[in-house]
Amino acid sequence: MISSTGVWLAFAIYMVALISLGIYANRKTKQQSIQTYFTGKGEIRWYVLLMTYVAALMSTWVFFAGPGGYYRGGFVYWISELSYIPLFPVITYFVMNKVWLLNTQRGYVTPADLYDDRFKSPALRLVLGIVFMCVSLPYVASIFIACGRAAVIASGNDSLYMPIILFVGATTIVFICVGGMKSVAWADTGQGLLFIGALWAVVIAAIAVGFKGSLVGAFDAVWENTNSWFSYPGPNEWVPYTARMGYPLSCAIGWTIMLPHVFIRSGFSGDDLKSQKRLMFLTPVLQTVVWTGTMLIGLVGIGLLPDLTSTDTELIIPYLINNVIATAGTGGAKVLMMLFMLGAMAVGLSTANGFLLVSGSIFSNDFLTNLFKVKASGTKKMVMAKIVISIMGVISIVMALNPPELIWTLIMFAIAMVMPLFPVLVAALYWKRTTAPAAVAASAIGCGTVLLTYALGEGGSWYGFYGMAVSTVLIVAVSMITKPVDRKVLDSFYGALHKAEKLNWEDEEPEELA
Repeated sequence: MISSTGVWLAFAIYMVALISLGIYANRKTKQQSIQTYFTGKGEIRWYVLLMTYVAALMSTWVFFAGPGGYYRGGFVYWISELSYIPLFPVITYFVMNKVWLLNTQRGYVTPADLYDDRFKSPALRLVLGIVFMCVSLPYVASIFIACGRAAVIASGNDSLYMPIILFVGATTIVFICVGGMKSVAWADTGQGLLFIGALWAVVIAAIAVGFKGSLVGAFDAVWENTNSWFSYPGPNEWVPYTARMGYPLSCAIGWTIMLPHVFIRSGFSGDDLKSQKRLMFLTPVLQTVVWTGTMLIGLVGIGLLPDLTSTDTELIIPYLINNVIATAGTGGAKVLMMLFMLGAMAVGLSTANGFLLVSGSIFSNDFLTNLFKVKASGTKKMVMAKIVISIMGVISIVMALNPPELIWTLIMFAIAMVMPLFPVLVAALYWKRTTAPAAVAASAIGCGTVLLTYALGEGGSWYGFYGMAVSTVLIVAVSMITKPVDRKVLDSFYGALHKAEKLNWEDEEPEELA
């Protein structure tokens, strides 16, 4: 539908604009310290924080895996997905806001910094670093895959897949290296607005052309022709009792909290407590807007194009544009196809930027500086981090050149792997008796349990639930039989938390009373 030249021109303009933004943001930051480069140094305003957080969450889910998932999973799958949203403000209030408070006193750079501050355990830092690095690769690969597929679909030219992945991958690496967290956050703000607008433009156009503008008509058509879409546990039985427990928890904990790039945003980057509160309440609103849009695409897709294969369902948006919307005139369809391509790139790169940036910080800070005791100045540390970012990006590109059948597979595996780390975080914040050996055992064995569930074929329904359950038992049991953390360490850690709570909550009171 779009010429190969048009595709290349769109990608080139987009990526040049992205790199230019990175260069501009870098120049605006007079002294770019390690903490500024990796976390924004707790200086990101609430509206930018909100958009970078939501954009980092969405990934390729919005234009590929999400609509395809709703097509195959049915209406109750959407209900299951939304069921985790009420958990988000609760978890953020009791967990991530405390992480933010601690960061105001401690100046963390990586997620493992907080754990190490509490337990003083090199073994725990090693385990966390390995897990976080491993989940980053498949997630970033899924994004490059989506960009390549979007280019192929938009142009109808299979030969574009490899060169587009190479081009997008290389320019993404350059953007991150020249910019840092603040430039990524501002880019995410623009990219977030772009992909949400593109998503709903497709929804409205598909309903307008396919069902003469009647959303009720779309629901009626699916009810009459494919009423199993509304059944429990769904047409492909995606929402059995196991998934009703495992999937919402994996979303509420693994996806929105424990993935390293969102951990940094929700715990380290906000400029004040008001920003944290706004993130806590506004994120579910934007998530509902996006998930509802993707669900409606799945609904319209199965109403107009039933019986697609699993792989084809992840291409439901371009199928609707080519086979339905184009019947009303090719001009509008071409515009939507361009929006689909740019929207997929925008939502994907938002996540890729975050993952690669945090990967660089983990390798340089956790591995080289803290574990291997490599002594280097701040400038040299940043150079090492950028080298790691480049290497991680190249590995992800290689993975993307030989992709799995479904992008979904990569995303859900990454989410499941970080779930066992959550009980360790909660115990670190709330239970002084938690010990370092318990934290190491819970993290390592919990993640090993997740791998085992996938090996036994249970990973696709329970996700990381078993791993998190094992981690919870171990964090309690091992803590009770091992030596407590040194009292001075605990006093320093909890003292910093209490000081931050006193300073920030007192700052809030006058304005709230006024």
